[in-house]
Amino acid sequence: MQNAAAVIYTSGLDFMHSNKPAALREIVFRPMIDWVNEALDSAGISERCYVINEGEEDIKNHTGEHPVFIREKESGHPLYTAKEWMENSEAENFVAVSAEAVFTNPDVLKAAFERHVSNNEKLTVIASAGRESFIKELSQSAFWITKTFFAEVSEKADGEDKTGEKFLVEAMKILSDRQLVAATHVAGKKEINMRATDSAGVLTLNAAARTVIFKKLCAEGVEFTCLDGIIIEPSVKIGAGTQILPGTILKGKTEIGENCVIGPNSLIEDSKIGDGVEVNATQIRSSVLEKGVKIGPWSHVRPGCVIHEGCKIGDYVEIKNSEVGARTAVAHLTYIGDADVGEAVNFGCGCCIANYDGQHKHRTVIGNHAFLGCNTNLVAPVELEDFAYTAAGTTVTKNVPEYALAVGRAKQENIEGWVKKHDAIKIK
Repeated sequence: MQNAAAVIYTSGLDFMHSNKPAALREIVFRPMIDWVNEALDSAGISERCYVINEGEEDIKNHTGEHPVFIREKESGHPLYTAKEWMENSEAENFVAVSAEAVFTNPDVLKAAFERHVSNNEKLTVIASAGRESFIKELSQSAFWITKTFFAEVSEKADGEDKTGEKFLVEAMKILSDRQLVAATHVAGKKEINMRATDSAGVLTLNAAARTVIFKKLCAEGVEFTCLDGIIIEPSVKIGAGTQILPGTILKGKTEIGENCVIGPNSLIEDSKIGDGVEVNATQIRSSVLEKGVKIGPWSHVRPGCVIHEGCKIGDYVEIKNSEVGARTAVAHLTYIGDADVGEAVNFGCGCCIANYDGQHKHRTVIGNHAFLGCNTNLVAPVELEDFAYTAAGTTVTKNVPEYALAVGRAKQENIEGWVKKHDAIKIK
């Protein structure tokens, strides 16, 4: 957006008495200030500064290269703190917006700006709805203001306004004295000026954010039977026809394909899920599940995994930093760590890859169509070639060639009469 810049102002330290600014308090897993920054990015407003009361280092570390200014207590509206920066900016129009206004909308910002510029307005206030809302929200509304009019307000505004809450009132009074009025852009979004001042307010914002996200996803063809316990970060992308079941949490840069069933009681973070995947009561982080994978319940996919098309992962399976080939079956009670598993491999119950020797992690390679009997232990580094088999209860410490059966257990012996000698009490 040409000829436009933003002043983002924050409240003081977090109202939960922590040492973190309120702007970094999370709404649906995302800091409030990130909601605002994303809206500004989407609106094409790249030039911006931050005006804060406290927590300078936290804000600087989080926001990066944009300038941060400390607002002294009772110094009037935050724009006054940024006055010199505004004067030196090439922009002629500035939007002032609270860092805690998580529902700042890029389309609304652009529409208000277009009206502001095309009508040659000096001040354009963004309201959620009509006159009543405008009056109630005035002290916390976002607004566009020209550089020249801001300079005029700065010179003539009431010096007794230590908090800055009367800034817009004073600006409107100056316009009125010149027989002008401030423009009002009605957003038609009741939540746009919502902010939190305490923990109860954060809860309200979270509930409102969830509703906004659910409505957007429903419009895109995502299906919900019930919304209980479902929390979805706005960055998550979900394909049409996918059903999200109760208790599901989706975070970060997660992408979910079409016609999946996710949940109940599942957590997926920073992962890519292909079409037609079923995830039941499972946690998945920083991994890829390809088309048609079925996993769960009660399994865990740790970072760095790729599970290829058509795999079936059952209950109580943990997979870490591994690649699992297409159509492989890992039924239950199994740990796969630091492994490259081929296609159509069968894991019996209770298999374990021992990948850590106390000092270093080692990788295991399992070829295509291998078969691991129940309670097989693979002590890395070790390789099972294509079509290699292991007998139940085997501990594998050396490579198994293709088509071979590895038997790594003591030969069974039956000692006749042992029980009568050693457990005489029970057999009386």
